[in-house]
Formats: sequence, structure tokens, C-alpha cells
Amino acid sequence: MPATVSVIQRTGPIGLPVNTAISNLRHNTDDTANPGTVNPLVRPTVGSNYGYWKTTYLNADTTPDGTIDNIRFFSDGTIGWTGVELFAGTDPAYTEATGTLGVTGNISTVAIVDIVNYVFATPLAVPGSLSNPSTGKISDFVVLQAKVGTGAVAGTLPFETLTYRYDET
Repeated sequence: MPATVSVIQRTGPIGLPVNTAISNLRHNTDDTANPGTVNPLVRPTVGSNYGYWKTTYLNADTTPDGTIDNIRFFSDGTIGWTGVELFAGTDPAYTEATGTLGVTGNISTVAIVDIVNYVFATPLAVPGSLSNPSTGKISDFVVLQAKVGTGAVAGTLPFETLTYRYDET
């Protein structure tokens, strides 16, 4: 039977991180999972503001029949957020997101490629694998960060679909 796999968002300090299974990720200006509407992204009057970067990974909740590997991450090639860009990258190590709470995140040194460049045909390769009989963390971290410009539209942004893909053999 194939493994049951979850997307996990990691938040909090390196020594005491919190791992939360998520089905939706909301970009905001604090380091929490499932923040609701608390500390939303802030449209600047000049320049750019950033959300706190969001850190996710794949987790095997049950053991795979064989091996999970060949992990990829991608978008549909467009982000329908006027005045907002989304950047992505991978990191083998977790780093706590930082910034000015409720205003702007510090700029990630990992999430540096616009997500629209990662599509089905040219996805982001995510290092990692897990073999039977193990469970737990499969992949390196995928780090995402929203950049908000002066042209951003106020209000709730529409949902965007981002996809993890992997092989299980």
C-alpha cells in the first residue's frame, strides 16, 4: 500500500520548532502556521514589503512500500496576485523566519526564484528520499516568500495551487 504523505509547515525557533500538517498555507507577517487573518501582508507606500518566509517539507505518515524519491515542486506558471510576487527555493536546514512583526519579513536568502519559473515541465528539484520501513521527514525544506509591491491590491488574495510531486517505487 502506498505511503500516506503530508505537507508539513515548520515554524518557531530552531531549538523548539513546531511542525504542523497543512492543506493551505497563508502568507502573512509572522512565523505561524494557520494564522488566519492575523498580521496580514502589508502594502508599502514605497518600495517593497515581504511576508515572513514559509518553510514546508514532505512527511511520510505511514511507511512506503519501497522508496519515495524524485521530489518536485511547482506552480501552474501564473500567480494571480496583483502587485505580489512569490519566490521559492530549497534548504537542507531549517531557519526561523524573522522580520518586523505585522509589517515585513526579512528577505530570505533561499527563496530567490520566482515561483512562476517552476512549472510541471521544469519543476524545482527537492532533495530527499525515504525508504521502507521508515516514516517521517522525506524532503529538504521548500522555502516560500511573498514580496509585496506598491501596486498590490488590498484584501484577501485568491487561492493559488502549488504542487509537490514524487515517485514511490
